[in-house]
Amino acid sequence: MNRATLIAGVGGGLAVLALLAPATGTALGKLMRAREAAAGARLAAAAPRPAAVPLAAPGLRAPGASETEAARGLAGRVRRLAAEGGVLVEQAAPVVAGEGLARLRLRLSGPDKAVVALADRIERGTPLTRFAAWRMTALPGGGLRLEGEAVAAWR
Repeated sequence: MNRATLIAGVGGGLAVLALLAPATGTALGKLMRAREAAAGARLAAAAPRPAAVPLAAPGLRAPGASETEAARGLAGRVRRLAAEGGVLVEQAAPVVAGEGLARLRLRLSGPDKAVVALADRIERGTPLTRFAAWRMTALPGGGLRLEGEAVAAWR
């Protein structure tokens, strides 16, 4: 190996090193940011969660250990009240609400006075239940249809 070949090899290596330096710096910067994000995520996962704040007094909450159970209980209550009042429950489907609430999509129909009385009984009774959104439409023959979403706190 002669001196010219050695100088050409060292020069070529330095040139390649100079060309790869920006790409290496960028990759190292991304790696550092990813490690910082992972460390932050581990800290957030390990942090204690705040206690759930009750939304209603114990006597006014919908019974159930979860949103699904509370919505099921609400649907049962609405069906029972509807049967007592002679109102047809066309739909009583749970809707995801989150935040300690149970939400139920309702479609009720029957004689106009019975539907209005049922809506009143739902909102006045316990557990504390309110219609978040509702619409009443007249049916032929003096009937009425109530469509809406009933909301109750279960936590």
